[in-house]
Amino acid sequence: MPYSAPPFPRWVLLLGFVLALAYLPTLSAPFDFLDDGNLVYPAGGLSAGDHVRVWWEKVRANVEHLGPFRPVVWAHWQLAANVYGDSPLAWRTGRLVWCGLAGAMLLWLMRELRLHPVAAVLAAAAAMWNPYRNDIWTSLTLAEGVAMPYALFALVAARKAATAERRAWVWDAAAVLGLLLALGCKNTFVALIPPMILLRTWTGGVGLRGKVLTAAVYAAPVLLAVGHLLYVKAHPGPCHYDTPGPSWRQAGQFASWLKGAAGLDFLGIGVLLVAGWVGWRAIRDTERGRHGDTRPGAESPVSVSRVSLSPCLPVAVALLLAGFVVYLPVDIMCGRYTMPAVWGADVLLAVLLTHFLRSPFCWPKVVAWAAVGVGLAAVLAAGIGRQEKLAARSQMLWQLLAVVERDAPPGAVAEWVSGGTDGELNAEEGIHFYWHLLHRGRADVRVRLTDTAGRPVKRVELDDPPGEVRYRIAARPTADPAWRPVADVRVPYHLGRRAFTGTVQEPAVVPLPSGQ
Repeated sequence: MPYSAPPFPRWVLLLGFVLALAYLPTLSAPFDFLDDGNLVYPAGGLSAGDHVRVWWEKVRANVEHLGPFRPVVWAHWQLAANVYGDSPLAWRTGRLVWCGLAGAMLLWLMRELRLHPVAAVLAAAAAMWNPYRNDIWTSLTLAEGVAMPYALFALVAARKAATAERRAWVWDAAAVLGLLLALGCKNTFVALIPPMILLRTWTGGVGLRGKVLTAAVYAAPVLLAVGHLLYVKAHPGPCHYDTPGPSWRQAGQFASWLKGAAGLDFLGIGVLLVAGWVGWRAIRDTERGRHGDTRPGAESPVSVSRVSLSPCLPVAVALLLAGFVVYLPVDIMCGRYTMPAVWGADVLLAVLLTHFLRSPFCWPKVVAWAAVGVGLAAVLAAGIGRQEKLAARSQMLWQLLAVVERDAPPGAVAEWVSGGTDGELNAEEGIHFYWHLLHRGRADVRVRLTDTAGRPVKRVELDDPPGEVRYRIAARPTADPAWRPVADVRVPYHLGRRAFTGTVQEPAVVPLPSGQ
């Protein structure tokens, strides 16, 4: 059985950093206009104590304005801004290394679960490259990307504590610390607690005898998440994330995104063939065992009871269920929100491939492996294509910003036209457009948010500035003769088949500065 095999060599963990090389294209990408405008710029001239005070003020403001309590994420952001400065290359190089560390942690978890090294690497590649959740690596600031190494290490340490011959308490302490660090990035990582308890107590089944105190220690951090939720509910803010409660709509959304995050859009045929082959082999071998097959070279039947001795399946199910439940009360969904639930799907894929690798070579296996290989290549291509698209978007916006930064007169007001369709500019980008200007020394240039009909878009992050509009920034020029072009920008992507466009326009009759 694969689960009784010794763990694979430690050097395989280094392949996690090799998997991260799929994100090398991000090194040439500039900062984005979604989160980077207010997070990537250093606060110079501060003492260590001042940095701590700034960090805490940002943590506190985050709770008051949005609701999340994320001290660990803010520590990462504050430290990175002051170490990397405003260099996109430095930021993205650090992010690439952190991505490699996350890949190594995922492989380490599979090593502790005694999965086959080839199966572990393939499953980890499908997980790390998946375009449904790779925004945690293409972006510089998302909490899931910061938390991933901590969260996976917490799972690893819980299993190490269960198998340690001595000083298990050291691994227990490391597991709880990893969990606390993950919770300090995002409270939804409270979903790690059930699988961690299973990993710690599973020895051929759930054995809590003599481990109740240990399980209680692992479960104690749930009080932090519950306390935070109660505090936010008791002190609602105007921009707090909404938690209306569980709904069938949210369950359907989660299931749909989980399918994509698990890679089934690309690997579905291969996974189906592998699962069918493994199931057929298990049924056939079991039937042979019942009839006492004693032919030379006949394999021993696959014993369901032996499979159940491994924590792989129960831990995978616990990750899936706990990760699903923790997001059920919210009303928003995207690929990265499937973590940590989708890690259960990653483990299940590695389990399937481990069984598949045990079976003898034959032509159906060649077909199944070909389907898996094609699917994995599609995952990689889609992930790289998404990186190209995001970089093109940022480059287009930076070209628009360069025009305004260079040519805008002091005190100018720029109207940012946001729309709701694909390719249009959006309000969040307008907010960060201003913040990039602010941190680059053009705080005098103000941004007014409007929709395509010219109506103001109200956001707490930006006041509506007074004064005549000096520039109109939009995805495409207006036909209104009252405006004339200053700069039209077009940045192609997907091998030139598509492009992002933007324009800066000014009034046909430019108003004179006040007093002239």
